[in-house]
Amino acid sequence: MGACRPRRRVTVPVSELCTVEIESIASGGDGVARHNGLVVFVPRTAPGDVVLVHIEKKGRLARGVVELIGRPGASRVRPACDHYDGDRCGGCQLQHLEIGAQREAKQQIVRDAMRRIAKREVELPEMRHGTKAWEYRRSVSVAIRRDAVGIRAGFHAWDDMDRVFALTDCRIADPRLLVALREVMAAAALLPAVPNLRATLRLSRTGVVLVLEGGHEWRSHERFAAAVPTFEAIWWVPFGADRRLVHDRRSHAEPDASFNQVNPEVGDLLGSFVIERIRAHAPRTLVDAYAGSGDVAATMSHEGVQVTAIEMDEEAVAYCATRLAPGSRAVVARVEELIGRALPADVVLLNPPRAGVDAQVTAALEAARPHAILYVSCDPATLARDVSRLPSYRVTALTAFDMFPQTAHVETVCELVLERDA
Repeated sequence: MGACRPRRRVTVPVSELCTVEIESIASGGDGVARHNGLVVFVPRTAPGDVVLVHIEKKGRLARGVVELIGRPGASRVRPACDHYDGDRCGGCQLQHLEIGAQREAKQQIVRDAMRRIAKREVELPEMRHGTKAWEYRRSVSVAIRRDAVGIRAGFHAWDDMDRVFALTDCRIADPRLLVALREVMAAAALLPAVPNLRATLRLSRTGVVLVLEGGHEWRSHERFAAAVPTFEAIWWVPFGADRRLVHDRRSHAEPDASFNQVNPEVGDLLGSFVIERIRAHAPRTLVDAYAGSGDVAATMSHEGVQVTAIEMDEEAVAYCATRLAPGSRAVVARVEELIGRALPADVVLLNPPRAGVDAQVTAALEAARPHAILYVSCDPATLARDVSRLPSYRVTALTAFDMFPQTAHVETVCELVLERDA
């Protein structure tokens, strides 16, 4: 496979129709093929697929758009959601792969990032997963568009980020979220009267929470809240301003707006695993960086570990502080600004957002050299970059968690131990 028609040039022209065979899945979910010395990324393809593609060259890389699947790979399946192909939904990237192949691809993505970016020779990580490959999400974010046609809420097309289609189903979301979304859209005339909004719906312990982003004023928010009784709390983030709680009928103090688990089953597996690995190092002191509402910090503090929990969300820190045993503390701060003063510690837990940690954080860790670092990552590339900044540490274990089946996202726990202690 890989021969092109016409065959008049050795190099690929600006755009050409070629037949290629997909070898693997790249970070982000695209299939990877090779043609005339180029690496070609082809969305919505499976390993073993033989596809006719339009290739557009961009430097030493190329992007292919499928014209025809000549021979499907063994792991290709029919997507379960009509939006996936019908609307070219960008919410999932791997529905066309059977679940076992999805997980194998994610293992390869983690290992390849560590080898290519961190320059660490590692084995395939163990993959852990839950029992549900569908209807697992307890949070969804949709774009809301208002135009001459009307108001619609949905996801972006993967190949046209300006296009938003009307969402009627989402097979990976908890069905209660779809019921709540329909409630929002029935009252959509009471939303801020602007062309673009973003709404995030999250299941809490007792109901549904809405975070609405966009607009400069929302005078009808009380009438909107009365029209959506499913929602127990509504947050509004005006354009260019801080988040505001505009409706609250909650009877508990848990911070619903930011830190609920998207996939509680796998989230619990990951959390228990991290606590188990921290215990294995028998620390007397622990820094829990990016601590959220403090699940790990609270558990370890009540086991006699002196914990410093660092988090920039004030609501989460206030809640975390109520859960800690005496002698431990929760601090509102950016990790990069406080980490140097929070060290030394026996173990450091890092659980940063997708962008990874600031270079100041890895520099502080290299200077203080805690015995072990547990790094929880939602992006293999930024994990590998940050590990490359920790030359004093050996990667002793990598464990992947399939937190988001049907998508290309993968969570990874990287355990690093100081070379002299490993």
